[in-house]
Amino acid sequence: MYDVLYLDRASHARVIAAGLGRASAVTIARAEARRRRVGRMFLAGSEPPGGELVVIVDSQRKAA
Repeated sequence: MYDVLYLDRASHARVIAAGLGRASAVTIARAEARRRRVGRMFLAGSEPPGGELVVIVDSQRKAA
């Protein structure tokens, strides 16, 4: 499961969507990045670069 987040210039995170499958997370991240005119990336334990981003991260929500 994945979450889609928006990181502003100060790296404050805002959840756009949570608990999604991979394909849904990618679709939402692409659309949101295009709408906001910002970059997007999948974080694999790395530190995100500065600036505004839409990111896809592993969901912290546990499956029931």
